[in-house]
Amino acid sequence: MVSFWWRPLGIVLGLAVLSLLLSGQFGTGSGWKLFVGGLGLYLFYHLRQLQRMAQWLARPERSPVTSDGVWGDVLYRLDKLLRLRQGAQQKAAADLEQMLEATRNLPDGVVILDESNRIQWLNLAAERFLGVSQERDLGQFIPYLVRQGRFVEWLNREDYAQTLAMDSPVSREKHLSLQLVPLPRLQKMLLARDVTDLARVDAMRRDFVANVSHELRTPITVIVGFLEAFDDMPDPSPAEFRKHIPLMREQSDRIRRLVDDLLTLARLESEPETKDETVDIPALARRLASEAEAMSQGRHRVTLNLESQSRLIGNSQELYSALANLVSNAVRYTPAGGHISLAWSATENGGMGFKVSDTGEGIEPQHIPRLTERFYRVDRGRSRASGGTGLGLAIVKHVLQRHQSKLRVESTVGKGSTFTAVFPAERVIPGKRPDEQAIGE
Repeated sequence: MVSFWWRPLGIVLGLAVLSLLLSGQFGTGSGWKLFVGGLGLYLFYHLRQLQRMAQWLARPERSPVTSDGVWGDVLYRLDKLLRLRQGAQQKAAADLEQMLEATRNLPDGVVILDESNRIQWLNLAAERFLGVSQERDLGQFIPYLVRQGRFVEWLNREDYAQTLAMDSPVSREKHLSLQLVPLPRLQKMLLARDVTDLARVDAMRRDFVANVSHELRTPITVIVGFLEAFDDMPDPSPAEFRKHIPLMREQSDRIRRLVDDLLTLARLESEPETKDETVDIPALARRLASEAEAMSQGRHRVTLNLESQSRLIGNSQELYSALANLVSNAVRYTPAGGHISLAWSATENGGMGFKVSDTGEGIEPQHIPRLTERFYRVDRGRSRASGGTGLGLAIVKHVLQRHQSKLRVESTVGKGSTFTAVFPAERVIPGKRPDEQAIGE
């Protein structure tokens, strides 16, 4: 900094001393001419340097101007500052682009609105949820595009603590939760979150509680009714009491089965993974076929086809529970004289399938996608009469999901149904293929 001030001052003082010396030898006029001329040249030099600097600053992408002396120091420091500023701007621009790209791909919808609720910016999720377009709707009033009275009223209130639940303008099946967030310069951000799954889970929870209450109410009412009747009798007859014991035991068993199934579902959902072991499915299939015959009591023809001795990697208790549910459903819902077939065979891509077929009444196509829902019944009266709890196929679905497997359902009304538990190749332990065998033929 010392050289910055003293160097030009030294040049001016040196020019003044030289002019004084010249004035002493050649007269005052000659000295003044030298001084004025020197100052003019010095001023021209500085003006020229200022012009070069101005041209460079107007186009900073050009090569930096170089010089010596005071201007060399100034131009060097200015070039350094410009480079630092350009680096900071480039970093800020890169950060902003990264943030915009991340926001553009957020799963939640984001719409930036000005103070008049005009759209300034929006991301891809907002296009999907609200039906607005980045190319078409920038600068448009969002109340004109999302024409729902509740939305317009909520938007005009600008209550940032209040959220709004509404159906998507694009699809009534999609449920949204909207929220406003204040931004600088009187702008605001509209957030749209897809809560369809949460709404579905909440509806399932309400239905589940209602269904459990309904399923328990009937048997409890029957048992309590008998107990109250016996309590009102002044001298209850033991014979009359014993006559009603079978019905009370039947209703008690119904409660026990329901509680057992509920506990099984709770355990399947609470345990994150299965405890894998080697499961001998052919032996399990023979056991299930014998149990089906015992449950049928000769009313059905039960056959077993083992096309493979392949085993599975899985949890034997869970797999038994799932496959036993399929077999017991076939026995319960197949009329007397029908045929129930169990098969263990290869499927596509190296997997295996446990197939349970029956010649029952069949299931209409609209019911098939909902069969694994808890307490979903195709025919409520027939299901209760058969002794089912309405949770069997829900248990099957959970067990198969824990084994990376799936349930395939095929049915024809009036001809019967086939339920196949399909296991992936990763869980199959290959075995030899035996001859087909039959049970009950």
